[in-house]
Amino acid sequence: MNSTFPALNPRIVIAFVGTWVIALLAANLVPVLIGALVEDLGMSLTAAGTLATVMSLGTAGAMFATNRFVAKGDRPKLARLGLGIMAVGFGGAGLSLQTIPVQAGIILGGIGCGIVIAASTAASSATRNPDNTTGTVMIVNRAGAAALLAVVPLLGNDLRAILFVLAGLGIAGILMAGGLPNLPVELPAKDSREPLGAMAILLAFIFGLWSLTEEMVYTMTEIVAVENVGMSAGELSSWLSVSIIGGLAGAVLAPIVLRVIGRSWSLVGIVVISTICKFLLVTTDIYWLYASALVTWGAMYGAVLTLVFGLAARMAVSGRVVVFVTSVYMIGIALGPMAGSWLVAYVTPLTFGLTVAIPSVLAGLILLWISRRSGVPEHGETTVDQNPAEVVTAG
Repeated sequence: MNSTFPALNPRIVIAFVGTWVIALLAANLVPVLIGALVEDLGMSLTAAGTLATVMSLGTAGAMFATNRFVAKGDRPKLARLGLGIMAVGFGGAGLSLQTIPVQAGIILGGIGCGIVIAASTAASSATRNPDNTTGTVMIVNRAGAAALLAVVPLLGNDLRAILFVLAGLGIAGILMAGGLPNLPVELPAKDSREPLGAMAILLAFIFGLWSLTEEMVYTMTEIVAVENVGMSAGELSSWLSVSIIGGLAGAVLAPIVLRVIGRSWSLVGIVVISTICKFLLVTTDIYWLYASALVTWGAMYGAVLTLVFGLAARMAVSGRVVVFVTSVYMIGIALGPMAGSWLVAYVTPLTFGLTVAIPSVLAGLILLWISRRSGVPEHGETTVDQNPAEVVTAG
């Protein structure tokens, strides 16, 4: 059994960087992409935001569609297909730079991202320690996002340059994807043919609700920071960069608290801290308190992603649970901007704060219950320490 699941090695890490990390970077660039669409194509903010929402929904839809193939499918081939679609979509949009082709290309690129994320997240379930795998991916993603957001201004926030960067990442990923682990042939994949269990569906729903509240706040940071706190756009950009670095710190700390405290209580504690920060971000008018909450919130976000994706990856070795959970998470991200903009326009900051805080606390408590009942190792033991019968089903 010890040789059934591969441990992380340079080839596997490179494959995850070339697939999961690269596909997530497209989502990280959405705020910059919206600004470039407005500036270079003359789109309205509403139209650009709607396009970004459709792109994210395309990503989620592609993940749902790909989920049925990830258990016994060839994950490197699936990932390369998605990376090729990314390159064609974003690259074609950059070459044209006309409104309709750009819209079509961005949506196509989002669909490609979904296929890549499905293949790579499923692959994380077939590694010896999925918590270490997801932690590594989140650390590299946060570092990559910070670097990319620092480079984009040097390109003048030019739409064509941003699209070519995304297309170039897709091409690079094709060369890196070969090491993604497939499900070992000696293990059954009966959960690839059976409906997802109730526990998996509940985890997906709760995490999607949590991601919705996160994105509602994140996409409204500029409006709230400028109007309520008096920050300039430049100051906010600097603090957002620090917040992303905080996410890197959170991803680094997550495996430590996992081993020391355990997954269940770590999750509820981190979600509660994150909720307090979200509430402050939409209600406070004190500069230092806003900035502190923003950075702490970023750290908690990185930690939550690492712990929840690790939990989902362990709930079925086929990878179907983690792909399903990530798909619903992406829907929350897609719908967050619309919900956040409505709340900012029509309710008071206190009501906005309570609207995101109450569901978040409930999500933390339900995540605690799911983690305790799932049968997943509480302190992140390696998959080989588990009984194979316990890791094949999820519900």
